[in-house]
Amino acid sequence: MTQQPLLRTQYVVCIFILSFLFVSCGLFDKELRQDQHIAAFRHQIGRVADSLDTPAERIKALKTIIKNIGEDNDLITLRKKNKLLIEGNYSLSNEYFNVGNYAKAIEYTNVAIKLDSTDASGYFNRGSLYQSMAEDSLALVDYTQAISLNNNYADAYYNRGIIYEKSCDYKQALSDYNKAIKEQPANIADIYNNRGNIYLALKDTSKALNDYSRVLDIDTTNINAYTNRISLYIKQKELNKALIDCNKALDIDSTYVRLYHQRATIYEQKKMYDLAIDDYEKVLELDSHDYYKTKRKTSETIKKLRTLVKKAR
Repeated sequence: MTQQPLLRTQYVVCIFILSFLFVSCGLFDKELRQDQHIAAFRHQIGRVADSLDTPAERIKALKTIIKNIGEDNDLITLRKKNKLLIEGNYSLSNEYFNVGNYAKAIEYTNVAIKLDSTDASGYFNRGSLYQSMAEDSLALVDYTQAISLNNNYADAYYNRGIIYEKSCDYKQALSDYNKAIKEQPANIADIYNNRGNIYLALKDTSKALNDYSRVLDIDTTNINAYTNRISLYIKQKELNKALIDCNKALDIDSTYVRLYHQRATIYEQKKMYDLAIDDYEKVLELDSHDYYKTKRKTSETIKKLRTLVKKAR
């Protein structure tokens, strides 16, 4: 007789476990269905750039995808749906940015920010748009907000540093570049190069030279770092080092006008006038439309050097 209650209890427990398993399976199915829908929409967003040729077609397709995401009832979790909508709106914003419609680009970035105002990347993206529009004061506000939400945001520090550097606020620029470098981002070479420019503006030539050299240790083909280091070497009268850098850089890019101008300056200071004339003439050839506004001065220099060559003979 004592076995019956025990059996009844075991029966109830079994029913409970089976019920739990059925519920769990139902939840798992729902989760799986959501993930499948999310993957499908994400694939559609990714395919737009590859499969459609014109911006108008891509914009239309993205708007349709965003509308379908909003109407999809299988994406029950609001967080998951919003995350997908944010991705779609950023893609749409990029398309408008690429065709120069900055107002629309900002409009759809604002939609993404509204969906998740705690996401630092939204403010960074909008700040980048403002910076592209030369609206630096607005960009500054957004980068600062992005940093307040994520104080390890290297790209936000870097872009904000560029704005500070542009406005000659070297102290703030240096602080931001230092914080960006601390995070070891992928674009660290560019940040070292910019920090070198700040040190140069602050007349700390040894630190500037060190940063330009760090860039070239990381990226041996970085033309900007070469030209910056060459300028420093010329200023310090280390002409042989400057010439070595010029030749290395010209092996990388034989059409870069500034390098020929720098090498011509080096040859001129070394009194190697024939070689200087050749490089100054190369400057005129490569910059035939006078983009760098050096045609007049370069022509006068060539004339002066030819006179010196004749006297030397």
